[in-house]
Amino acid sequence: MTGSEAPGARPGVTRRHVVQGAAALATVAALAGLPSSVRKALTRDTGFVLFSDAQRETVTAVQDHLFPQGMASPGAADVNAMRYLEWAITAPGVDADGRNTIVNGIGPLNDASRERFSAAFEGLNIEQRETLLRYLADNTRWGEAWLSLMLYYIFEALLSDPVYGGNSGEIGWKWLGHQPGFPRPPRDKIYGKL
Repeated sequence: MTGSEAPGARPGVTRRHVVQGAAALATVAALAGLPSSVRKALTRDTGFVLFSDAQRETVTAVQDHLFPQGMASPGAADVNAMRYLEWAITAPGVDADGRNTIVNGIGPLNDASRERFSAAFEGLNIEQRETLLRYLADNTRWGEAWLSLMLYYIFEALLSDPVYGGNSGEIGWKWLGHQPGFPRPPRDKIYGKL
């Protein structure tokens, strides 16, 4: 079995084939129910920006808190976690529930921040941010789900091929001593363009 075949898969059917098929089906199903203006906005070629400037500021602050830069380690900003997140959650075939969870969680996060500390999340100090995020993760279902997704996409940005917008300069791979697989994806054959 090669590294691209799923256990128990038929010879010649790779994980890539399965993922491509599932992505195509999910994209068609998800886009079919949306108004044409929304479908157009969610396509990659329109230059669509998912987050407002204020939302981007909040998400960036959360990412930086969850994955801060260390003396010898990259942080969320170093791996372009925000840019990668926007690319990943607007890619064809992405689960709309996950995208909605991320986008719709920003408001409640800032509401909770203002309620507890009288400031938006990005205006809090490190201890206040930690207190708030731990409270939301431990005491709210949406907070736990939201933070899990945020970490998931930060780690994807850290580990993905730079062609997808994260892991700039292969900084995550270098930090972890990771040797990427071969062949690496050319820009015209990346996920979402196949």
